[in-house]
Amino acid sequence: MSSTTNSQPTTSSFSCDGRQHCSQMTSCEEATYFTQHCPNTKMDGNHDGIPCEQQWCN
Repeated sequence: MSSTTNSQPTTSSFSCDGRQHCSQMTSCEEATYFTQHCPNTKMDGNHDGIPCEQQWCN
């Protein structure tokens, strides 16, 4: 009998940690997570829902 329990959420490996800028991100997925879930981010200058278009999400 073996059962697996996963105490970590499977939705994302990212967490809000105070970073706000594209230069602090490592991927488009990370930047998108931050703009959707974290306060005071400064990664979507033209407010089109796509963050870091010059660096990550192009």
